[in-house]
Amino acid sequence: MEELDIVIVGGGIAGLATSLALHRKGIKSIVLEKSESVRSEGAAFGIQTNGWLALQQLGVADKLRLNSLPIHQIRDVMIEKKIKQRESVGPASHGEVRGVIRNDMVRALAHALPVGTLRLGSQIVSVKLDEATSFPIVHLRNGQDIKAKVLIGCDGSNSIVSKFLGLNPTKALDSRAVRGFTNYPNGHVFQQEFIRIKMDNVVSGRLPITHNLVFWFVVMLKCPQGN
Repeated sequence: MEELDIVIVGGGIAGLATSLALHRKGIKSIVLEKSESVRSEGAAFGIQTNGWLALQQLGVADKLRLNSLPIHQIRDVMIEKKIKQRESVGPASHGEVRGVIRNDMVRALAHALPVGTLRLGSQIVSVKLDEATSFPIVHLRNGQDIKAKVLIGCDGSNSIVSKFLGLNPTKALDSRAVRGFTNYPNGHVFQQEFIRIKMDNVVSGRLPITHNLVFWFVVMLKCPQGN
Protein backbone atom coordinates (compact mmCIF):
# COMPACT_ATOMS: atom_id res chain seq x y z
CA MET A 1 0.00 0.00 0.00
CA GLU A 2 1.30 3.44 -0.93
CA GLU A 3 1.34 6.03 1.85
CA LEU A 4 1.13 9.75 1.06
CA ASP A 5 0.71 12.95 3.05
CA ILE A 6 -1.92 14.78 0.97
CA VAL A 7 -4.14 13.23 -1.69
CA ILE A 8 -6.52 15.36 -3.75
CA VAL A 9 -9.28 13.53 -5.61
CA GLY A 10 -10.29 15.28 -8.84
CA GLY A 11 -8.08 16.97 -11.42
CA GLY A 12 -10.44 19.78 -12.38
CA ILE A 13 -10.00 23.46 -11.62
CA ALA A 14 -10.59 23.07 -7.87
CA GLY A 15 -8.26 20.11 -7.41
CA LEU A 16 -5.44 21.48 -9.55
CA ALA A 17 -5.63 24.95 -8.00
CA THR A 18 -5.56 23.46 -4.49
CA SER A 19 -2.52 21.35 -5.33
CA LEU A 20 -0.72 24.27 -6.97
CA ALA A 21 -1.42 26.54 -3.99
CA LEU A 22 0.06 23.92 -1.66
CA HIS A 23 3.06 23.45 -3.96
CA ARG A 24 3.82 27.17 -3.98
CA LYS A 25 3.90 26.99 -0.16
CA GLY A 26 6.35 24.09 -0.30
CA ILE A 27 3.76 21.41 0.56
CA LYS A 28 3.66 18.30 -1.63
CA SER A 29 0.43 16.65 -2.76
CA ILE A 30 -0.82 14.14 -5.30
CA VAL A 31 -3.86 14.70 -7.53
CA LEU A 32 -5.87 11.66 -8.67
CA GLU A 33 -7.87 12.24 -11.88
CA LYS A 34 -10.01 9.50 -13.43
CA SER A 35 -9.73 10.89 -16.98
CA GLU A 36 -6.83 9.91 -19.21
CA SER A 37 -6.23 13.54 -20.20
CA VAL A 38 -6.36 17.02 -18.72
CA ARG A 39 -9.73 18.50 -19.62
CA SER A 40 -12.72 20.39 -18.26
CA GLU A 41 -16.42 20.20 -19.02
CA GLY A 42 -18.16 23.39 -20.04
CA ALA A 43 -17.06 26.22 -22.28
CA ALA A 44 -15.87 29.42 -20.59
CA PHE A 45 -16.55 31.72 -17.68
CA GLY A 46 -15.87 35.28 -16.59
CA ILE A 47 -13.22 36.03 -13.97
CA GLN A 48 -13.31 39.27 -12.01
CA THR A 49 -10.65 41.13 -10.05
CA ASN A 50 -10.34 38.84 -7.02
CA GLY A 51 -10.08 35.82 -9.30
CA TRP A 52 -7.20 37.37 -11.23
CA LEU A 53 -5.43 38.21 -7.98
CA ALA A 54 -5.70 34.55 -6.98
CA LEU A 55 -4.45 33.39 -10.38
CA GLN A 56 -1.53 35.80 -10.05
CA GLN A 57 -0.61 34.18 -6.74
CA LEU A 58 -0.77 30.77 -8.42
CA GLY A 59 1.54 31.98 -11.17
CA VAL A 60 -0.77 31.33 -14.13
CA ALA A 61 -2.47 34.70 -14.68
CA ASP A 62 -0.05 36.02 -17.31
CA LYS A 63 -0.37 32.86 -19.40
CA LEU A 64 -4.17 33.02 -19.35
CA ARG A 65 -4.20 36.70 -20.30
CA LEU A 66 -2.55 35.84 -23.62
CA ASN A 67 -5.80 34.30 -24.86
CA SER A 68 -8.30 36.56 -23.11
CA LEU A 69 -9.56 40.07 -23.91
CA PRO A 70 -10.15 42.59 -21.10
CA ILE A 71 -13.85 43.36 -20.64
CA HIS A 72 -14.63 47.06 -20.30
CA GLN A 73 -18.32 47.08 -19.41
CA ILE A 74 -21.35 45.01 -18.46
CA ARG A 75 -24.70 45.62 -20.16
CA ASP A 76 -27.97 44.24 -18.76
CA VAL A 77 -31.17 44.30 -20.79
CA MET A 78 -34.63 43.44 -19.43
CA ILE A 79 -37.36 42.50 -21.91
CA GLU A 80 -40.96 41.72 -20.94
CA LYS A 81 -43.69 40.81 -23.41
CA LYS A 82 -41.25 41.48 -26.27
CA ILE A 83 -40.77 45.11 -25.15
CA LYS A 84 -37.50 46.39 -23.72
CA GLN A 85 -38.27 47.63 -20.23
CA ARG A 86 -34.85 48.51 -18.92
CA GLU A 87 -31.21 48.66 -19.95
CA SER A 88 -28.23 49.41 -17.72
CA VAL A 89 -24.61 49.84 -18.73
CA GLY A 90 -21.74 50.12 -16.31
CA PRO A 91 -18.02 49.47 -15.97
CA ALA A 92 -17.14 45.80 -15.69
CA SER A 93 -15.24 46.33 -12.46
CA HIS A 94 -12.84 48.62 -10.66
CA GLY A 95 -10.19 46.07 -11.56
CA GLU A 96 -9.75 43.35 -14.17
CA VAL A 97 -12.46 41.30 -15.87
CA ARG A 98 -11.88 38.76 -18.63
CA GLY A 99 -13.48 35.67 -20.10
CA VAL A 100 -11.39 32.50 -19.94
CA ILE A 101 -11.78 29.17 -21.73
CA ARG A 102 -12.18 26.44 -19.12
CA ASN A 103 -9.75 24.07 -20.81
CA ASP A 104 -7.14 26.85 -20.96
CA MET A 105 -7.47 27.25 -17.20
CA VAL A 106 -7.16 23.52 -16.49
CA ARG A 107 -4.13 23.10 -18.73
CA ALA A 108 -2.38 26.14 -17.27
CA LEU A 109 -2.85 24.84 -13.72
CA ALA A 110 -1.77 21.31 -14.65
CA HIS A 111 1.36 22.45 -16.47
CA ALA A 112 2.42 24.58 -13.50
CA LEU A 113 2.49 21.54 -11.18
CA PRO A 114 5.68 19.55 -10.58
CA VAL A 115 6.06 16.46 -12.77
CA GLY A 116 4.41 13.45 -11.15
CA THR A 117 1.91 15.44 -9.10
CA LEU A 118 -1.05 14.73 -11.40
CA ARG A 119 -1.90 11.06 -11.87
CA LEU A 120 -4.23 10.59 -14.82
CA GLY A 121 -6.36 7.47 -15.25
CA SER A 122 -6.65 7.09 -11.46
CA GLN A 123 -10.32 6.48 -10.72
CA ILE A 124 -11.25 5.90 -7.08
CA VAL A 125 -14.08 3.52 -6.29
CA SER A 126 -14.25 3.76 -2.49
CA VAL A 127 -12.77 5.30 0.63
CA LYS A 128 -12.48 3.66 4.06
CA LEU A 129 -10.74 4.42 7.33
CA ASP A 130 -7.65 2.55 8.45
CA GLU A 131 -8.60 0.91 11.77
CA ALA A 132 -5.18 1.42 13.31
CA THR A 133 -4.48 5.05 12.34
CA SER A 134 -7.93 6.41 11.32
CA PHE A 135 -6.29 7.70 8.12
CA PRO A 136 -8.42 7.40 4.96
CA ILE A 137 -7.53 4.66 2.49
CA VAL A 138 -8.42 5.33 -1.14
CA HIS A 139 -9.13 2.28 -3.27
CA LEU A 140 -8.57 2.69 -7.02
CA ARG A 141 -10.26 0.82 -9.84
CA ASN A 142 -6.92 -0.74 -10.83
CA GLY A 143 -6.73 -2.41 -7.42
CA GLN A 144 -4.20 -0.03 -5.88
CA ASP A 145 -4.70 1.30 -2.35
CA ILE A 146 -3.37 4.65 -1.14
CA LYS A 147 -3.32 5.72 2.50
CA ALA A 148 -3.41 9.49 3.01
CA LYS A 149 -2.84 11.63 6.07
CA VAL A 150 -5.06 14.27 4.45
CA LEU A 151 -7.73 13.56 1.82
CA ILE A 152 -9.28 16.45 -0.12
CA GLY A 153 -12.32 15.85 -2.30
CA CYS A 154 -12.60 17.92 -5.49
CA ASP A 155 -14.38 15.22 -7.49
CA GLY A 156 -17.56 16.97 -8.54
CA SER A 157 -21.25 16.41 -8.02
CA ASN A 158 -21.03 12.61 -7.77
CA SER A 159 -18.19 12.83 -5.27
CA ILE A 160 -17.10 9.58 -3.66
CA VAL A 161 -15.27 11.59 -1.00
CA SER A 162 -18.45 13.45 -0.02
CA LYS A 163 -20.32 10.14 0.26
CA PHE A 164 -17.54 8.82 2.50
CA LEU A 165 -17.93 11.92 4.70
CA GLY A 166 -21.70 11.47 4.83
CA LEU A 167 -22.51 14.83 3.28
CA ASN A 168 -25.99 15.52 1.95
CA PRO A 169 -26.59 14.38 -1.64
CA THR A 170 -26.59 16.94 -4.42
CA LYS A 171 -29.86 18.55 -5.47
CA ALA A 172 -31.00 19.08 -9.04
CA LEU A 173 -31.75 22.64 -10.12
CA ASP A 174 -34.91 23.41 -12.04
CA SER A 175 -32.99 25.41 -14.66
CA ARG A 176 -31.44 24.24 -17.92
CA ALA A 177 -28.58 25.81 -19.86
CA VAL A 178 -26.86 25.60 -23.23
CA ARG A 179 -23.35 27.07 -23.64
CA GLY A 180 -20.93 27.23 -26.51
CA PHE A 181 -18.51 29.19 -28.69
CA THR A 182 -18.80 30.89 -32.04
CA ASN A 183 -15.58 31.32 -33.98
CA TYR A 184 -15.16 34.24 -36.39
CA PRO A 185 -12.10 33.50 -38.58
CA ASN A 186 -11.98 37.09 -39.86
CA GLY A 187 -12.71 38.63 -36.48
CA HIS A 188 -15.97 39.74 -34.85
CA VAL A 189 -17.28 43.28 -34.40
CA PHE A 190 -18.61 42.97 -30.84
CA GLN A 191 -17.56 45.41 -28.17
CA GLN A 192 -15.41 44.17 -25.32
CA GLU A 193 -18.41 43.90 -23.03
CA PHE A 194 -20.41 41.24 -21.24
CA ILE A 195 -24.07 41.50 -22.24
CA ARG A 196 -26.93 39.72 -20.45
CA ILE A 197 -30.49 39.75 -21.76
CA LYS A 198 -33.41 38.55 -19.63
CA MET A 199 -36.62 37.89 -21.50
CA ASP A 200 -39.39 36.39 -19.37
CA ASN A 201 -38.05 32.99 -18.21
CA VAL A 202 -34.91 32.98 -20.35
CA VAL A 203 -31.52 34.61 -19.80
CA SER A 204 -28.99 34.77 -22.63
CA GLY A 205 -25.55 36.29 -22.75
CA ARG A 206 -22.47 36.97 -24.82
CA LEU A 207 -18.85 37.36 -23.76
CA PRO A 208 -15.99 37.87 -26.23
CA ILE A 209 -12.95 35.77 -25.32
CA THR A 210 -10.59 36.84 -28.10
CA HIS A 211 -10.95 38.91 -31.29
CA ASN A 212 -12.11 35.72 -33.03
CA LEU A 213 -13.85 33.68 -30.33
CA VAL A 214 -17.12 34.54 -28.56
CA PHE A 215 -18.68 32.62 -25.66
CA TRP A 216 -22.47 32.54 -25.45
CA PHE A 217 -25.12 30.95 -23.23
CA VAL A 218 -28.88 30.50 -22.97
CA VAL A 219 -30.50 29.60 -19.63
CA MET A 220 -34.11 28.62 -18.98
CA LEU A 221 -34.59 29.66 -15.36
CA LYS A 222 -37.52 27.44 -14.45
CA CYS A 223 -37.87 24.20 -16.33
CA PRO A 224 -40.39 21.47 -15.40
CA GLN A 225 -38.72 18.41 -13.92
CA GLY A 226 -38.22 15.63 -16.44
CA ASN A 227 -37.79 18.00 -19.41
